Amino acid sequence: MKKAMITMAAIAGVMAASMTVSAAPISLEDAQKKALEAVGVKEEQVIFKPAEKDLDDGREIYDVDFFVPGETKYEFDIDVNTGEIVEQDIDLWEADDDAEYADLIKAAAGTLETEAEAVAGEISELQAKMIALKDAGFKADEVNVKCKRDLDDGVWQFEIELKTADGTEYDYEIKAADGSILDKDVDFDD
Repeated sequence: MKKAMITMAAIAGVMAASMTVSAAPISLEDAQKKALEAVGVKEEQVIFKPAEKDLDDGREIYDVDFFVPGETKYEFDIDVNTGEIVEQDIDLWEADDDAEYADLIKAAAGTLETEAEAVAGEISELQAKMIALKDAGFKADEVNVKCKRDLDDGVWQFEIELKTADGTEYDYEIKAADGSILDKDVDFDD
């Protein structure tokens, strides 16, 4: 009987201790990955709006919004502490979304400065890919995209290759500092 009481007390103590441990907050990157996984979209296919933390009914959340250009827009509220998707909204692309998307592309090209760009001092790899895709007139799922950051003649740039199913290759050199297109070339597969 005494052994059973000790065991019960030990179990109760372990249960109480496990109930008081709280989960560590998730990162913004983890919240973005969770949103992408929920809809089965790859990061290369989207452009994220600048994310922010917010309060929703007393719960701290990340507002994670992103576009698949020309197709769909996604809005997620993800709990900062648990990673749970609190709310999600998926809408088809509408004509009035073009202006907001254009602003994001301008920001990616360096013509509108966002807080993150001001700190980092250059565009991201994803932004460089989106600039090349927009210029070539493709959506991310229509071509194979390769990207590499390189120093050429003292200038940091992104070398981007877009390859279509028929073998046509679009090559871009995009300046990392401001997103300007330094060079572009199209090679048709014969």
